[in-house]
Amino acid sequence: MGKKIKTRIIHTGSEPKKHFGSISDPIYRNSTLVFESYKRFIEAKKNRFILPYYGRISTYSTRSFEKVITSLYKSRHTILTSSGLSAITITLKSLLKCNDQILVTENCYEPVFNFSKVELSRFGIKTTFYPNNFKKLENLISKETKILYVESPSSLNYEVEDLLKITKIAKKNKIITVIDNTWSTFLGCNPLDYNFDIVIESATKYLSGHSDNFLGIITTKSDNLWKKIKKTAVLNGDFVSSESCFNAMKGLKTLEVRMSKHSDNAKKIFDYLNSKNSVEQIIYLPDPKNKNHKLWKKYYKKSNGLITFSLKKKGKIEYFLDKLSLFKIGFSWGGYESLILPLNNLKPSKKLATNPNYWFRIHIGLEDVNDLINDLETAIKNYEK
Repeated sequence: MGKKIKTRIIHTGSEPKKHFGSISDPIYRNSTLVFESYKRFIEAKKNRFILPYYGRISTYSTRSFEKVITSLYKSRHTILTSSGLSAITITLKSLLKCNDQILVTENCYEPVFNFSKVELSRFGIKTTFYPNNFKKLENLISKETKILYVESPSSLNYEVEDLLKITKIAKKNKIITVIDNTWSTFLGCNPLDYNFDIVIESATKYLSGHSDNFLGIITTKSDNLWKKIKKTAVLNGDFVSSESCFNAMKGLKTLEVRMSKHSDNAKKIFDYLNSKNSVEQIIYLPDPKNKNHKLWKKYYKKSNGLITFSLKKKGKIEYFLDKLSLFKIGFSWGGYESLILPLNNLKPSKKLATNPNYWFRIHIGLEDVNDLINDLETAIKNYEK
């Protein structure tokens, strides 16, 4: 019987025998790699995506972390990029050409929305945005459709796609499937188990976990897709530092413990928000009343620290936001600290604003949950004056 994921997270990637007994691999800082002979140089040049060749393409540190992710996702290949967004854009650029079409879930991350609308269109690539669990999805497919891109759950309103339905439609029409799995990480769901071709994760968020690191992950079981994406990443000059990999490896070791605490705190914050008259609506996937709850339970093993909610408009938004002391206004999520983000002006979240309320996404961190509740209580009382 194989080891449990909690154990594999801790012990995968550490090679003390290679590093004088060190429990953690050292950081390999190198741009130039030297070769023992001309023969080795030519061999490395021919196999530069596999063998040590040049520091911008890979270092021991990047290769080591790629192997760890490949093991945890049970894939064949992993490519690291400079950020979660670059993981997405490099993947799409490597697999699309002029006159191709891509289908993109309309609830996607705003930079992906903008990249699809602006950058892909510059190269003659058509983007069609489709609604969550669109029953007529197959009607949007044409002979030019090459990629079906999914973000599930989405990062603002947590809409969940029927993963097996998506891949069934895609396989039938010979379309490549790509999914952004950042919300759940591999701990919550492995989309490769549901026949997705490519899984992307922003390791900037939960995996690194300390709001001090940028890193993107692309993983796949396909040799052909790996070669295409890796080639594009190298040609674009995308680069991942050994320090970024070292930071992500440290974050990875505590990921399971942190995710459990984020989730536990979020449940208590949800219960608190549910008790407040000023809170009009709460979007939280573990809530049995959530429209996506059943589908989420079908595919996902764990929750996280994200909640989206709205306040009835009773006064200025500043009366609520500026009174918070623990929930800081800021982008991203997945770190140890609690964050809040006003949503009304973000493009993919405009569907939330079907009523005149203020919408917010909160990332619940690792602080004492009673302190977090008191922080929200103080701000809500100030808002209600």
